Amino acid sequence: MSRNRKSAKQAGTRFETAVRDYLAWALQDERIMRPRLSGSRDVGDIANVCFMGQRVCIECKNTAAKAYKQHMREAHVEAGNLDAPFYFVVQKLPGIGIRSINTIGQQLAYTTPQVIDQMRREAPQDIYLHNTANFHPLGHTELIACSLKSLAIILNHGITLGTDHES
Repeated sequence: MSRNRKSAKQAGTRFETAVRDYLAWALQDERIMRPRLSGSRDVGDIANVCFMGQRVCIECKNTAAKAYKQHMREAHVEAGNLDAPFYFVVQKLPGIGIRSINTIGQQLAYTTPQVIDQMRREAPQDIYLHNTANFHPLGHTELIACSLKSLAIILNHGITLGTDHES
């Protein structure tokens, strides 16, 4: 069965909600939320995520197309609207579920090398160096990627994700 506009929006909403729930759990921060849409002034799909006290723009994509550069341009614009120095796209991977902590953590997170360099400058070196080994080039683009779980560990300054009884 092919997607129509309504089913695509529903799939996107489910994915955004799963990413929000995962990050709220992983970072132990109930303030993480999905903001209202703002048209040309959108500020990303997940709000109230920070790294070293600065805003992080998270754009979620549940698309079959691998439009990495287009999605990254959108995240960059929305980061500007948010005045966020850091921005990532979280892309739903085909065949990987979103209903459990383990599978949602396997989804793809990517950004530019410049964003990672900026994060390196902001973070204590031991935190950064220990938790960025999982970044790898994304196909034939200038982007770099890791799992959502790896991104959450970086955002959480290397501290174990979630609560002991849930991990």
